[in-house]
Amino acid sequence: MKIAFVPGAADLALRVDPAMSEPYELDFDGVLPEVRPVTGGVVVDFPRSFHVRDRRNGGRVVLNAAEPWEVEVQGRTSRVRADLRGLRLAGLDLQGGVEHVHLDLPEPHGRVPVRVAGGAADLTIRRPAGVPVRLAVTGGSTRLAIGERRFATAQPGYVFTDPGFAEDGDRYDILVAGGADALTLV
Repeated sequence: MKIAFVPGAADLALRVDPAMSEPYELDFDGVLPEVRPVTGGVVVDFPRSFHVRDRRNGGRVVLNAAEPWEVEVQGRTSRVRADLRGLRLAGLDLQGGVEHVHLDLPEPHGRVPVRVAGGAADLTIRRPAGVPVRLAVTGGSTRLAIGERRFATAQPGYVFTDPGFAEDGDRYDILVAGGADALTLV
């Protein structure tokens, strides 16, 4: 299944429920999106009046853990907390940049791509303990933290690879296409 948010996502809480019977549940405040079921998923389409900086809009999204999911945001992502632990995540694609985003990733199944296009400001990614990851940042970085390692700055094209990542197995492949400020990978 796939859930796509257009033209962005703001003030959202995403979580997983293994006991729910429906594929997803959506609850929104303020500007209400059009929710369109499509083959293999759902599109959450906010009207043109939606603006990610407007804090009157928010919502809660619950995904059924029985389904594998791809999550996509086609536009800016701001003030989003995604606790995806327990989900079978097929991929995560955040287009248009992110700010103030916290991701709790589930146990991966195979190589799971995570893509952030447009740069990142205040992005925290938590992975399960012991899961190998590759993190590539195409632009320059400031305030980069990977586990216990801290970098005031990192040059464009910085790549961090955990031991064991190259082996076949369950892992995350994270790409931040653009610069990053306050990027934390735990």
